[in-house]
Amino acid sequence: MKLKKQKVISFRDYIRRMFIINAIIPVFCVTFVCMAIFIGLQYYSINITNIEANNKVSSVLQNTLDKYKQGVLELSRRSSLITQPIDADRLLTIRRTMKQMAASTGYSGELYILDGSFNQVLVDTSELPVFLSDGAYGGWGILREISNNPQRVTVMVEKDEENYLCIGSSIQKEGALIGYVIVLIPSDEFSVLLTKVSPQTIIADSNGWIYLSNSYEFTDALGRFDRSIEAADGFTKYNGRTYYMTGSAIENNLIRVYTVAEEGRSMAMFTMIILVVLFIFIAITIIVYNSSNRLARQSTSDIREIAEAFEQVKAGNLEKYIKTSSIEEFQKIGEAYNIMLDGLKENKELVERVAFAQVKQLESQFNPHFIFNTLDNIRFMAMIDTKASDKMIVALSSILRYSISNAQEEVTVSEDMMYTEYYLSILKIRFNRRFTYKTDIEEGIEDCLIPKLMIQPLIENSVKYGFVDRDSLSVSIKAYTEDDKLIFICKDDGIGMDEAQLEEIRSNISQPVNVSSHMGIYNVHRRIRLMYREGYGVWIDSKKNEGTELTLVLPKQAAKEQRDA
Repeated sequence: MKLKKQKVISFRDYIRRMFIINAIIPVFCVTFVCMAIFIGLQYYSINITNIEANNKVSSVLQNTLDKYKQGVLELSRRSSLITQPIDADRLLTIRRTMKQMAASTGYSGELYILDGSFNQVLVDTSELPVFLSDGAYGGWGILREISNNPQRVTVMVEKDEENYLCIGSSIQKEGALIGYVIVLIPSDEFSVLLTKVSPQTIIADSNGWIYLSNSYEFTDALGRFDRSIEAADGFTKYNGRTYYMTGSAIENNLIRVYTVAEEGRSMAMFTMIILVVLFIFIAITIIVYNSSNRLARQSTSDIREIAEAFEQVKAGNLEKYIKTSSIEEFQKIGEAYNIMLDGLKENKELVERVAFAQVKQLESQFNPHFIFNTLDNIRFMAMIDTKASDKMIVALSSILRYSISNAQEEVTVSEDMMYTEYYLSILKIRFNRRFTYKTDIEEGIEDCLIPKLMIQPLIENSVKYGFVDRDSLSVSIKAYTEDDKLIFICKDDGIGMDEAQLEEIRSNISQPVNVSSHMGIYNVHRRIRLMYREGYGVWIDSKKNEGTELTLVLPKQAAKEQRDA
């Protein structure tokens, strides 16, 4: 499976990226953390403020109710308030008790004592509110609650010209209800308390009737606290706006206290802070980005110089020297490179001479091998057909003159194919009808240069290993260009080879030393690699009983270009 090549970035981009990662990202993280902390503090502040306000109001209200409930309970145990006339001394005592409760709580209430027919007993009491003076009200409200629960103190909210917090209990004699003790605390008494807390505060009874509020945004059409949000706790949506609500209940859930803070006010300040922080972050990002580009360019100038020098050497240019002036380490690298370059230039000619000598050695191995095989064919033909052997001798002499000539290392395709035809004619005479061949040379490549005697070893390999036990063999030679490469394909329909043999030959031709009997193919491949380096050579493909295909890949170069060079 072919692995996907990983993209490699330049050192300059790497330095710039490091600047960005180590500057912008930490700033972003710090900004994000600060914003998260600020949001948490904002919500924590809202929550704490709401809870503290709610606790304060609930505590004061509960304390006031407890004191007045105790006073009402003590008065309700005196049946004589109904059965006997209240003289001045008793009235003074009652009023003194009420003042003491007002003094202990800080909130004044009005005391009303009614008989069983809802008539007022205390002569100095102010006019009764409607919900106490009208006998029809006995069927509901505070009077009904007291009648239904005569054994306990009742607390609820009633409305008249203003709102009242009602604390009442029954007066009984021998188990029968004979009167009522009721204390009314007007809502105005707690108005000052609500001004001391910042959130909006609503005090209502269990039915939603509002006793006191410093905000009427949450009332329904009947003037009650909106039942849809009375159970809300925390953030809630109401009329398209977001609020933070805290609720608590006192007096066994008979009285409820709600504190509400609007999120919008806090969010406005928060949004402003966010915009300022974002502006600072964007400004820092732009500054760091521009600075990273400038610093990366300055810091990597010598590295670019070194990289370009190595690219020039890779391309074969040994004239590119390095001049560095920034960092001591880069100067040392540059000096070492320049010394290395001088050494390469001194050894270049020696390397070329060694490669040339290796090519000559391979050719010297090839020529005797080729001559031996051809003479063997002539010896065989001389015994059966002297005329045919004569033609073979003429063809062989032409090939020998061509092969041993040292005038040129590279010849044109047309020249090499001409002498290849001589070799094919020798094979045709020898095998007659058992051997057929065809050539297909693309027009326009006749003048391209190739090393001489490149094609003949391919045909020889096909004949030597293709026949074996077969009665006939067909060989085709095809030549064409592809991009900047010249490709020859020698294909036969011979015996072929199995996968193990194929892998053995492929492995052998890639070695620096031939360790097999396949001398012809090895020599061709090795000569090409020495002359043209990687990317060129011989590739083999074969299947058992289907044939073998040899592909020869050479650089495309015209004869005129070679001579001009």
